[in-house]
Amino acid sequence: MIKKTERRLKIILARVFSFFFRSGRISPEEFKRKKISKLLVIRQHDQMGDMLLAVPALRGLRKRYPDALISLVASAVNSRAMKNNPYIDELIVWPESRFLSASAAIPRLIARLRSSGFDAAIVLNTVSFSVTSMLIAAVSGAEIKAGCSSEKFGHDLTALYYDLELPLPSDKELGRMHETEHNLYPLRSIGIEEDDLTSIIVPSCQEKKEAEKIIEVIDPGGRGYAVIHPGAGKKGNRWPAGKFARVGRDLYEKYHIPTIAVRGPADLEAAGGMLAEYPGIELLLSSPDVGILSELMRRSAVTICNDTGVMHIAGASGARAVAVFGPTDKSRWKPVNSSVIAVFSEDGDISSVEADEVFRAVESIISGVRARSDLS
Repeated sequence: MIKKTERRLKIILARVFSFFFRSGRISPEEFKRKKISKLLVIRQHDQMGDMLLAVPALRGLRKRYPDALISLVASAVNSRAMKNNPYIDELIVWPESRFLSASAAIPRLIARLRSSGFDAAIVLNTVSFSVTSMLIAAVSGAEIKAGCSSEKFGHDLTALYYDLELPLPSDKELGRMHETEHNLYPLRSIGIEEDDLTSIIVPSCQEKKEAEKIIEVIDPGGRGYAVIHPGAGKKGNRWPAGKFARVGRDLYEKYHIPTIAVRGPADLEAAGGMLAEYPGIELLLSSPDVGILSELMRRSAVTICNDTGVMHIAGASGARAVAVFGPTDKSRWKPVNSSVIAVFSEDGDISSVEADEVFRAVESIISGVRARSDLS
């Protein structure tokens, strides 16, 4: 209720302040002809999965503007996944701040943006609309402000603020469109194309070293280990903790593979439930750095998780993973990587997925890893 009220207030105030940010109008063809040396890309949402699904769009922008300075505005949460990303030159972290709360950092950031002399600012939003992201583009001082139309979200704010409104697919077009394609759809109207729909995370050297230390402790013999993340932000996306525990126990009993359990701030209940039923878990990591987690998953025998941000970290790292799906459509949300296997509920209730189904998927990965190891 508080979030809805805050959102309505933002829309009302944005409509009032639109008088000070009158936009011009340009066509997609005019945008294509524009020489862009400095490009600001804004995706200030907190959802990490959505951020990683937008990486192919960033790849397309880099190919279209290979010599441009590309700056990305990301939330503090998502900035951890975008460090060292090869398609951007500058990462600008938008501070965590409640609406209307005092923050000295925001005026400084706005001044920094305005002094940068951006030729264009593009707001990337598809699944949801962010008034804050739109306003960041407005105050950035960019010569051209472009972003997805807000019409689909029930208001006309972007017509007041953007020089160019980018299209979003109709519900019929969206259909079974993968979310990476969804992110690329609006950009195609201005000549941005990209066929590689994979994402990427680039851990730092220090993060790789930290991951190596953990692996030396959990798997000194190099037999392999599993990473299990039982949580998810949405309750409907949480597979029962007891079933995660069952898969972990079976992995150890059959293959002697130890488990690294991972939890974030919202996963205390899920992680606690798994630990209660599988107290033999060798290591519990609380809110590890994204780069460390990415490297741990990449080097694991298998990662097991729900349809959540961790699944997209697994996909971006190239990890072998099994993701459990409930109400969401795997054809839209599963990372495109073949290394990630989706086990899904036929009735939309994630709890109806049986532990044996997930374990069979896990075994298919383990068998393949051990077969390749034997061949080598």
